[in-house]
Amino acid sequence: MKAERWKQVNDLFQSAVERAPGERAAFLDEACHGDDGLRREVGTLLTSYERSENFIELPAFQVAPELVTNDRADALVGKLIGHYRIESLIGIGGMGEVYLARDERLGRKAALKLLPDSLTTDETQLSRFKNEARSASALNHPNILTVYEIGTEGNRQFIATEFIEGITLRASIAGGRINPHAALEIAMQVASALAAAHEAGVVHRDIKPENIMLRPDGYVKVLDFGIAKLTEQKPGSDEHTGKATATLQTRLGLVLGTAHYMSPEQARGQKVDARSDIWSLGVVLYEIVGGNPPFRGETPSDCIASILTKEPPPLSGELPDVPLKLESILQKALRKNRDERYQTIKEMLVDLRILKEQLAAESSFLQTKARPGSIVSKIKSHKRGVLLTLAVALLATAAVAYSF
Repeated sequence: MKAERWKQVNDLFQSAVERAPGERAAFLDEACHGDDGLRREVGTLLTSYERSENFIELPAFQVAPELVTNDRADALVGKLIGHYRIESLIGIGGMGEVYLARDERLGRKAALKLLPDSLTTDETQLSRFKNEARSASALNHPNILTVYEIGTEGNRQFIATEFIEGITLRASIAGGRINPHAALEIAMQVASALAAAHEAGVVHRDIKPENIMLRPDGYVKVLDFGIAKLTEQKPGSDEHTGKATATLQTRLGLVLGTAHYMSPEQARGQKVDARSDIWSLGVVLYEIVGGNPPFRGETPSDCIASILTKEPPPLSGELPDVPLKLESILQKALRKNRDERYQTIKEMLVDLRILKEQLAAESSFLQTKARPGSIVSKIKSHKRGVLLTLAVALLATAAVAYSF
């Protein structure tokens, strides 16, 4: 989609959102009069926005209490879906409801995600989802959420995954920025997960703090591998002829809160590859170290404009604890031209590892230097002893010379 067309679609979408829901259709009919394609594209975005409004930003594991109450959830508690007994509602999001369940066969906790009706009635989407979820379930890595099962119970489609006790990275940074040492550890674990996924041919496409869980034992878990693909471009849409409506739907509807983390190629509706995940991880790392995302805006379109046209403000000038090497890593990960970025996540992981080891060595040296009984202290003590001995010797020599 050309920039002019994108701006036209987005401007109309923003204008429609500002109006009362009952006035939006009439507004679009008048504003798009004579251009059925424009009306259809903006209408699709608006429909997606209205369906996902009020909860699209909420992670499944940290949903607001007022949303964790609905009749359907209450009715499901205690019921069996497959061999999973529902215990409680964990959260609600754009991809459905997530429940804490008990695996009756294996006696373990599980997170059970029930897919929305809008997905289960679309055979094409459902087929794509199942194929992609199977790919995700084949991933076996300690930093990737384990998918136990993809199943059907009556007319309900569900995914069973491991249940993670912890908090999202989003919740963690709500209290402030993370120090570079801890941030590097988190980024390395996410990069390790992405490396395993990319080797298996799976691109996440939606790396953001809401999709990263921090366990109490220090392990990082990346959520929703493969599932993010569901909201990407449908088969048959042509990015070069401006018919990427599904991609626009992703941008401004189901993943409205994800605009900050989109790569330039995602924002343009182009085909993405593993380098898009590298960009998104760079954005996350920048945000958790710096306290704010590198590309900002009051609306998704403002964020996208920033991503496409602006460079991230340097961190090291304002934050003295940010190493220059980390700044260099971020700059390379956030190159707008993907051919100039890290070409594989493993390359980025190597640089992250080297920097972490350097910082650890520097920290260890400083601690050793400050410790009273340290080697450095002993060296200093030894030097003082040598100087004292030398002084005594000089005095003795002077005394002998004087006596003569």
